[in-house]
Amino acid sequence: MKKKEKNPFFKLLSLLFLIFISLYIALESGYYEAKLSKKTAMTEESIEKFEEDIKEGKPIDVNTYVYEEKNDYSNHTTDAAIFIGGKVEAFMSSGITELFDIVKSLFT
Repeated sequence: MKKKEKNPFFKLLSLLFLIFISLYIALESGYYEAKLSKKTAMTEESIEKFEEDIKEGKPIDVNTYVYEEKNDYSNHTTDAAIFIGGKVEAFMSSGITELFDIVKSLFT
């Protein structure tokens, strides 16, 4: 028996849908907000150093105690995926809205 090959359009559509779902879950789960807040969080060592500097009367500068994560893994691929995800979301939202408008007009 021959297996029926899937249409390349549906393969592409499935891939875009999976990318959209994964980005949407990452956004809604607070991954990006947690990553941003982690950049400004103080580590235990910096808190201890801050407390020692206060006890010793040294001048305090916040920038010396804030932990900065220097690794930023954003690149053109992630930017493109976020852009495509936004366009897919807008397309799907408008499509669903129009579908409900059609169904609503059938019952009115």
